[in-house]
Amino acid sequence: MSWYRVVHGVVAIGMGVGFARVAEAQGCSPAACTGSTVVDHTFASGSRWNFSVQNCPCEGMVIQKASYMPVGGTSRLVLGQGSIAELHVPYVMGTPRPLDVTNAGLGFNALTLTEAECAGGTLLANNQICQNVDDRGYAWKFRDNFQRGESVSVSMASQLGQYTYINQWEFHDDGTIEPRMGLSGRLQQVRSGAGYAPYGSRMDSETNETPVYGISHLHNIYYRLDFDIDGAANDAVEQMTFQPSTSPSPDSSCATPGTCGVNVRTPIPLEAAQDLAPESYTSWFIYDKTSTNADGRNVGYELVPHIEGLWTGEVSTTEPWSAHEFWVTRYNGCESLAVGNFPPHIASGCSTAPTNVSAMVDGQSVDGQDVVVWYVNRHLHVPRDEDQDNMPMSWLSFELRPRSFHHKNPLEP
Repeated sequence: MSWYRVVHGVVAIGMGVGFARVAEAQGCSPAACTGSTVVDHTFASGSRWNFSVQNCPCEGMVIQKASYMPVGGTSRLVLGQGSIAELHVPYVMGTPRPLDVTNAGLGFNALTLTEAECAGGTLLANNQICQNVDDRGYAWKFRDNFQRGESVSVSMASQLGQYTYINQWEFHDDGTIEPRMGLSGRLQQVRSGAGYAPYGSRMDSETNETPVYGISHLHNIYYRLDFDIDGAANDAVEQMTFQPSTSPSPDSSCATPGTCGVNVRTPIPLEAAQDLAPESYTSWFIYDKTSTNADGRNVGYELVPHIEGLWTGEVSTTEPWSAHEFWVTRYNGCESLAVGNFPPHIASGCSTAPTNVSAMVDGQSVDGQDVVVWYVNRHLHVPRDEDQDNMPMSWLSFELRPRSFHHKNPLEP
């Protein structure tokens, strides 16, 4: 039985536990993907991105074969494929804990967009993807000299229950890629009773006898990034951290803690799961072991987190894949989803594949291989009065930045 409650304009709709029904994805194999379109854009600076985009039932918008060309340079492949591999939304009172990619499907629940929503842009993939070109502000500035930057973006909106997700990928003219997720819609879980006070925020008048709470929850967005730096083969991964140091530097004794610090690069030779340590400024460098830039350094990209917070779920039982923020695995065509990686979510011939990203880490070499990186972006939503009726858009993102992919600023000839 469904129920409806209006509180100060908040409409909460649910089935049993208060969770709105969504359409379920029926198979997520590549054969079910539709609307494949090539995006080939040259910026005013002369740099260029070329990639294809399509709508897949589970992952929604999928990026394929993304290549970048700097000003006056040659085009190099960066990503073989980029996609959302799961969207886990646990509510802090313990239930529900939906998996929005495999149990519902971002593509299966994609909204048809209007020209007004894609103002100044181009509608793709049966009007479910919007392509835009935007001014992104300063590309660089030195004294009185500067250059404006541009980006080409593609975005898809999906309606899952009360929540509206905006999956957007921005491709900047300097080679940076910024996957972004916008969160809007309406509050999904609203509960009555004083017992819910520790688990959310009060949404009704303080004078009401029975309090009503919007329940806090997390959005854990798992990305699958099949890096093919200058081709699929010969890639490798390093963890990059900043560590305090009391060892003497060329300019200081560094004897007092807090005076000095060192940059540390740690190779990851085998498949691994790693934690994000904000105090160490953790990032990861994915590079080609044979291709170099004009200065002789290996070309690559750095995954740079935009950290909000850390969280782990029921890691000892049903959610082992929630224990870390980063994984690196060797490419396997049957490993495409972070959770629920089994038929009918994947091809029927992949019935023996590991069922989640944690199980995919099994000791294979990723040194000089075709590597896949998995990264989760986390966001805690503590409801506020302003979330009624329609929630203001919140964005969370991370960056894939060129590191030695060029020998200088790629916007300069």
